[in-house]
Amino acid sequence: MDESLIQQLEAQRPSFKREWETLLRTEPTLSPLGNPDTLVFMMDETLSDLIKGLRRREQKHQAVNPRSLLVPLQRHCECGMNPLLTYYATGELAVHLVAGNVLKQEVELDETLACYHTLAMRELHMLCAVCQHRQSGSGPSHPPLRR
Repeated sequence: MDESLIQQLEAQRPSFKREWETLLRTEPTLSPLGNPDTLVFMMDETLSDLIKGLRRREQKHQAVNPRSLLVPLQRHCECGMNPLLTYYATGELAVHLVAGNVLKQEVELDETLACYHTLAMRELHMLCAVCQHRQSGSGPSHPPLRR
């Protein structure tokens, strides 16, 4: 993806945030740490990380790995209690909706989604690494996102 497309995506930041917040607020809250009123403050940083990731991919000429998109983000958490699950899953939907309107080629959208998914998995795994429910398998399973 070239720099002009990345700049077009970056210009859509308000649209990303608006769509993402709407989706986030329609989902049940898993814990106080997953409160949408708190999570909306993370969106700018997450979107900045996505843009940086796309630029790094462009510099390294990385190929898109659509297989990374096959595993839903919810499956990356054994107990389903990670407070960021809903945040990243709704963000992925928002990226798909908004970027899909900007990017006209499927490979560009796949690259953007793969970059976002990789970012989300990294963040989810960091929090899951300190989870007290990780080995026990206890805890509720995460409810599926409503679409």
